[in-house]
Amino acid sequence: MNNSKVLSGLMGLCVGDALGVPVEFSSREERLQNPVTGMHGPNLWRELPGTWSDDSSLTFCLADSLCNGFSLEQIANYFCRWYYDNEWTARDRVIRLCN
Repeated sequence: MNNSKVLSGLMGLCVGDALGVPVEFSSREERLQNPVTGMHGPNLWRELPGTWSDDSSLTFCLADSLCNGFSLEQIANYFCRWYYDNEWTARDRVIRLCN
């Protein structure tokens, strides 16, 4: 697989995630009445339009880790770097629901 296909897949995931963040936890009925047609905000997390979630951040961490081969320990280290050092976050911070 070439790099442009991988990058395209990651960007597609990120755009889809950013479109979905503002409507997380809404019902199907709400989406039928007010469909997603663009980037919206603020959302439940008080983030700006276009902000991706931890789903994309952790996918980027996984992809970054896999560039160096497969290692569960390395993947875990990348996830810790996301959580503690805000690596691959959209706005240089992780939203923590409980501390």
